[in-house]
Amino acid sequence: MKTRIPLSILVLAVGLAAGAQDTDLDAAAILERVRSGWQGDSFHAVLELEITLGGATKRHVLEVWTYGEEHALLRILEPQIDAGSGYLQIGDELWYYSPAVGASIPLPAIGLTDALFGAGPSIGDLSHGTLSEEFTVSVTALTDDAGELTDYLLTMIPLPDAPVVYGKLVVTATADYVIREVVYYDQRNAVIRTATFGGTILVGESAFPTEILIVDASGDQTVERIVAPEFDLEIDEAFFTLERLEGIE
Repeated sequence: MKTRIPLSILVLAVGLAAGAQDTDLDAAAILERVRSGWQGDSFHAVLELEITLGGATKRHVLEVWTYGEEHALLRILEPQIDAGSGYLQIGDELWYYSPAVGASIPLPAIGLTDALFGAGPSIGDLSHGTLSEEFTVSVTALTDDAGELTDYLLTMIPLPDAPVVYGKLVVTATADYVIREVVYYDQRNAVIRTATFGGTILVGESAFPTEILIVDASGDQTVERIVAPEFDLEIDEAFFTLERLEGIE
């Protein structure tokens, strides 16, 4: 289970890392700040997707619940033909449920990183699990002409046994640790897709982007809107069950 690290400890960690010139610790602390603001300990929202694939645009609406990095439940609300189907993640285990089939089907863990609707975001993206601990990370500080810090550039390399298809991720976050862009690369260092974040709002005291433009290397693109995001819900691991996926609970 993932636990949010108190802000005071993270600030101290970053300060110590900078003083000791320990780039690895600095990068890990910055990534944790970015991840905490994007994912939280738990998360719930409605996601509206407009996916343009081969020149045709389709609309999908999903509801998502997450708890840390290990638990996620996604339920499709629209289109009507897919309503009630969904996905459940518990660790590296993944299931798909369709009311027409009437049973949950186990899927390989690699499915967490595949584009869910043929283009655009994956299950991991939609459940905010992309910035997981399955990566090593290094950081570069970006500054303006006056030498003021503007952004952090985080390069994330997957661990050898990580169930991901990416060769690396390059994440840009603001000096306030708000995610700005994610560039996905394949194993040959070619760009798979780029996600650009905007529409930032305040959720509690934290800045949170609610609009994402995802452009695939093929030119297909997705506009994702996050509606009514909520953090720190009263849920735990027990919420994420096959019974709930199948609408029994």
